[in-house]
Amino acid sequence: MNKTSVFLAAAVLAGPAFAQANDDCGGAIALAADTQTPYDTTAATTSAEAWTCALGGTDLWYSYTSTMDNSSVVIETCGSSYDTAVEVFTGTCGALTLASCNDDFCGLQSSATVASATAGTTFVFRVGGFNGAAGLGTILISESVNPPDPCDTPDALESNTDCASATPLGDGMFMDLNVEETDNDYYAVTVPNGGTLNVDIFFLNALGDVDLYLWDPSVECDTNVAGTGGAWLARGFSASDDETISYVNTSGMDQDLIIEIDMFSVGACNEYDMTIDGAGMGDGGIGTSYCMANANSTGAAASIIATGSAAVADNDVTLVASDLPTNQFGFFLASLNQGFVANPGGSEGNLCLGGVIGRYNGLGQVAPSNAMGELSIAIDLTAIPTPQGTVAAVPGDNYNFQAWFRDNGTSNLTDGYTVMFN
Repeated sequence: MNKTSVFLAAAVLAGPAFAQANDDCGGAIALAADTQTPYDTTAATTSAEAWTCALGGTDLWYSYTSTMDNSSVVIETCGSSYDTAVEVFTGTCGALTLASCNDDFCGLQSSATVASATAGTTFVFRVGGFNGAAGLGTILISESVNPPDPCDTPDALESNTDCASATPLGDGMFMDLNVEETDNDYYAVTVPNGGTLNVDIFFLNALGDVDLYLWDPSVECDTNVAGTGGAWLARGFSASDDETISYVNTSGMDQDLIIEIDMFSVGACNEYDMTIDGAGMGDGGIGTSYCMANANSTGAAASIIATGSAAVADNDVTLVASDLPTNQFGFFLASLNQGFVANPGGSEGNLCLGGVIGRYNGLGQVAPSNAMGELSIAIDLTAIPTPQGTVAAVPGDNYNFQAWFRDNGTSNLTDGYTVMFN
């Protein structure tokens, strides 16, 4: 080789590198999906467009045209040899609109996703490096159709869009429900006095954070109205999968309550399954049944409830016995103690009271059952009978009641019923 050739070769090797065709947006190279594409940014220049997620440094430009509707396009540099960054745009060079940007995803390498692509849309993207890093890399593009949005189709329990339109439910497991931020779900349940309501919802928090509330609508209802700090009775409010609540009704009467499923994540939709245990219609009373009655001549076992108010100050309590034989005399009993005596005095029933037992057998208090087999009496809480006279109930008293009745030549009794007065 002569000296001229040597000097020419040295000049070529020492001189600036030739610019790559895709060193700027106008030269973006079109790529196909599912094919690894190698690249090298060490000899590239830095484009004028500012990076939004990294100090991008030298970069190269590429493009991809979506082939599917409602798809996700993922552009990744995982496996590259340096700290990469990827920025994706729509539009044309000189009028680009940012669609996605990512610095670190798989270690120090990148994965940028466009979540809602349509067929025929061209995305222009560039690969660079964090804080000016450059090196050898590889690009992989993938595209897949997004799964259907569950909130596009109302579930079987819609439309329950607020407390007023809550769907009535009892105990059970309810599957394949969905909730979104703009459409929380509401369910109406009745919790019997003294009963415990348990509610569980099962979901993947990664798809959207869902919270669980229980409200008394006579006080306050709905996070959209009362806020998350409102007067809820119970709530599940974690930032993880699944939520659960447990509530004991100590109000002294059956409660009609509202379960709210609240989508906490902004703009999200999620699917969930729900189990409810402890919801039922109750007996409409202000206390709780106990003890067991024996069947009478009707074939049914007679029962008793107390209705009205458990507040002593209200003095509003009515005792009602049901499923009695018609036109048979009876009266009510009261005691602060429970007990059990089978067939007292030859009766066909069971005595469910103990201790000092009083009888409501004064004027007008002994009466026949009506045509519906019912017997009732409005009692005076300032004059509860005892063998030594009457006494007044006070808050904290736990009174037990029962009804005795004749039954075609013999007698029987209802079950027992206990009321905690306040």
